[in-house]
Amino acid sequence: MRRKERIRRIATTAGLSVLAGAAMLFTSGSASAHFCFVPQPCDFTTGGGFVITDNGEHANFGLVGGCKHEGFFGHVNFVDHDTTPPFGGLHVSSTSITGYLVSNVDGRSYRDICGTANTNLFGPVYFRVRTLDDGEPGSGSEGPDRFGIKLANDVAEAVVVSTRFLAGGNIQLHKPNPSTTGPNPPPDEFTACHMSGDDMGF
Repeated sequence: MRRKERIRRIATTAGLSVLAGAAMLFTSGSASAHFCFVPQPCDFTTGGGFVITDNGEHANFGLVGGCKHEGFFGHVNFVDHDTTPPFGGLHVSSTSITGYLVSNVDGRSYRDICGTANTNLFGPVYFRVRTLDDGEPGSGSEGPDRFGIKLANDVAEAVVVSTRFLAGGNIQLHKPNPSTTGPNPPPDEFTACHMSGDDMGF
C-alpha cells in the first residue's frame, strides 16, 4: 500500500491521529499557560466571514456562542475550501456547546467557544474556536477581528487554522444582558474545552 493511501485510511478510520509527514500540528493535552475563565458577567459573540489559510485559500465560518439562562448556547460552522491534505474540504458543524471562555492578552479580550462537532473527515471531535472583536470594520488586510479553530479527540489535537485576521466578515462581542448568565459554578478550562488553547495563537 502506498504511503499516501495509508495516511488517508488512518485519517478516515481513526479520526484525528498522528499522520506521519502531514502538515499538522499535533500536541498532547497540557495545562494552559494563559488564564481562561467564563466571563463574569457573561456575554455572547456572533460572527461570520472568512480567513485565508496558510495555503492561500478561503476558509469560511459562521458562529454564535455565549451564556444563556445559567448555561452555554450557540452553534459553529466551518468550511475549509483548501484542497490540500490534511484539512482540504474539511466541514465542521457543532452538535453542542460546552464552554465559553475569556482570555485577556495584550489588552485584548478574546472569547473561545468550545464544544462537540461532527466533521466530514475525522468523525466526531471536540472543537475550540477563538474569536476577537477588535473594532469596526471587522475585516481587511490587518483585521482587526480574528478567528482560529482547533480540533481534538481522545488521543490527539490539531490546530486547523491558527488565530489570524479576518479577510472578510465581522466578529461582534455583545454586551451582557439579564439572560446571559453562565453555569454556577463555572467549569474549568479543560472540562469546558477538553484541550488547551495555547498553541492557537492570539
